[in-house]
Amino acid sequence: MRFGLLFLTMLTLLVGLSAISAAETAEPQSLEQVFSEGVLNLEPAPAPPIVEPSVAPTLPDAVPSTDLSPPAENLDQLISAPGAAPAVCPSGSGCNCSTCTCQSPVYSSEACDCNACTLCDRIPLLNKFPSDRCFDDFVMPVSNPVWSIDPRSLTYVRGIFINQMIDAQTPVLGAGDMQVYALQFGIALNERLSIIAVKDGYNTLQTRGIGNRTGWSDIGLGVKYVLIRDVENQFLLSGGLIYEATNGSSRVFQGNGDGVWTPYVSIGKQIGSGHLIASSGYHVPGDTAEESQSIYYSIHYDHPVTSKLSAVAELNGIVYTKSGQALPLSIEGGDWINLGSSSVAGNNVVTTAVGANYRLNSCLSVAGVWEFPLSNRKDLLDSRTTVTMTLQF
Repeated sequence: MRFGLLFLTMLTLLVGLSAISAAETAEPQSLEQVFSEGVLNLEPAPAPPIVEPSVAPTLPDAVPSTDLSPPAENLDQLISAPGAAPAVCPSGSGCNCSTCTCQSPVYSSEACDCNACTLCDRIPLLNKFPSDRCFDDFVMPVSNPVWSIDPRSLTYVRGIFINQMIDAQTPVLGAGDMQVYALQFGIALNERLSIIAVKDGYNTLQTRGIGNRTGWSDIGLGVKYVLIRDVENQFLLSGGLIYEATNGSSRVFQGNGDGVWTPYVSIGKQIGSGHLIASSGYHVPGDTAEESQSIYYSIHYDHPVTSKLSAVAELNGIVYTKSGQALPLSIEGGDWINLGSSSVAGNNVVTTAVGANYRLNSCLSVAGVWEFPLSNRKDLLDSRTTVTMTLQF
């Protein structure tokens, strides 16, 4: 019995030691030992099919190339997918992305954002007549606001305030001042033809000679046509005709005569970073006895200081070619008033203005200039401050 128990114990220990030795990590073998013992003869995995890429790979031969480009039939869908649509000029904007460089710092040439005004959506009627946005770097002339015509085809609304000082030596009137509150607008029918309203508003006049007076201005309406529109060279040549009616109040020297016809020309040219605008026209009264005849000219230059601020310098002149017979005076009223004075033929008045224009955003800008005479003759303009606010569509 005792011998059987001892034999069973020794057998159990032997089995346990065999299991422990089997669980121990095998000794590392060399590469020669592995191959000498033989390897399993497994069949290799099939190679992936070779696909001819549509474009020759540019990666080295040692690196497998993978063609990740989408199928050709899906390209149109990807391009037209939301969020990936290419920038396209709005229909009817008059701006061709293939030719419009949109050089203004406000407008990106990459996106060709030819009609970026968000306010347009709020005034649908004006939004149907977008401005020519391929000349957005230009700044609209400020002084001589009635006759200094911008050559571009624009849709805009422009508020104007004028405060004009009258010299104390002015005959009859004496020292005083005049204020004008006006609203201009233009409608671009296309990139070449537009309708403009250059004169209207309410006037106040305070002088020592005639006291205080108020009244409405005459209304001036016209057309403008762009004869030359060179986007690449940023050059414009326009011409048109303006008619000034006689609806105003005689208390502020308006409403006299039988209307005035003014044919005019206007040019615009980018010069370096600046822009030149020049216009000239001839005032032809319907009643030459009530109003004087004259030739006017205006030269405007703007130069960017920052992406939003531009310096402005302007020169205005008027040469009276024929006197009227309404008043026995040797002075005239300038751009806003035609007195019909009897002794003004040959008179020449030249003024200059300096100021600035500031773009509040892509559509709205504010400008202001101070104007004073360069010639010895002043007529009614001793000095003038003009402020405008323009909303362009």
